[in-house]
Amino acid sequence: MLGEKIKKYREEKKMTQMEVAEVLGVKPATISKYEAGALEPNIESLKKLAELFEVSVDKLLKEDEFDVSKINVLKVLREQKEMKLKGNLYHNTQIIFAYNTNHIEGSKLTEDQTRYIYETNTLLTKKESITNLDDIIETANHFKLVDYMLDVADKELTEEMIKEFHKILKEGTSDSRKDWFNVGDYKKLANEAGNMKTTLPKSVKKDMLKLMQWYNSLDKITIKEIIEFHVRFERIHPFQDGNGRVGRIIAFKECLKNNIVPFIILDKDKLFYYRGLKEYKNEKSYLIDTCLNAQDQYSNLIKYFLE
Repeated sequence: MLGEKIKKYREEKKMTQMEVAEVLGVKPATISKYEAGALEPNIESLKKLAELFEVSVDKLLKEDEFDVSKINVLKVLREQKEMKLKGNLYHNTQIIFAYNTNHIEGSKLTEDQTRYIYETNTLLTKKESITNLDDIIETANHFKLVDYMLDVADKELTEEMIKEFHKILKEGTSDSRKDWFNVGDYKKLANEAGNMKTTLPKSVKKDMLKLMQWYNSLDKITIKEIIEFHVRFERIHPFQDGNGRVGRIIAFKECLKNNIVPFIILDKDKLFYYRGLKEYKNEKSYLIDTCLNAQDQYSNLIKYFLE
């Protein structure tokens, strides 16, 4: 609003309403009405205000652009989570995140089915279709995981927290009934990330400790350090399964903690994402660009619901 801008610029100049009124040749009460939005200055007064504040008339009149970087996304998501209303940023983050992160890992549920599970706690299926029960359970579990992540988002990342992420994601699945799978704890059997070799089970604890010590010793964390952590985490691949989804929820959490616009890797971009992980050692820009593009997409979501 124009009145708010007049007040803002006046205070930045450390001027009183009386001092501004003297420059414009009006009464102090008039400036008060300008700032309250009860009265708008004429063109001559606008010119004098612009000159006094050392800005253009256009800047004085133009609405400030919506700045996503100034939004406390964690606060918004937490508030909307408690509101339990549909059709807001939190609601759509849950659906978009669960659908895409699970689909990247092979889930056959559609986005509509994911939305239906979230909104109705039931599954929408086609006649005579077969749905993998683990896909349903892991989708419902991801909703719980996001809620837990929001509860702890401002806390320091720890190995115990990461293990809890994995436990929430995988509990109740067919994997959780396998003794060797080790839900909520590090892997017992060797695994791969794509066709990349990962840390052997006997070395996981040591490599995870080194990773956490490196990360928590950083003086400043930007999106590039979060991406670097993600790559190192995926190369360790500490859990028997679910590493990609746990890694991506960690990245989202750490963005929120450090007041960085978070990102969700979309299923349509998974080939760029995989290429970025694979080529990161030689060319970091592939993955960084993919994550920044995902950040732009989430920024658009924020603008849509909050602007």
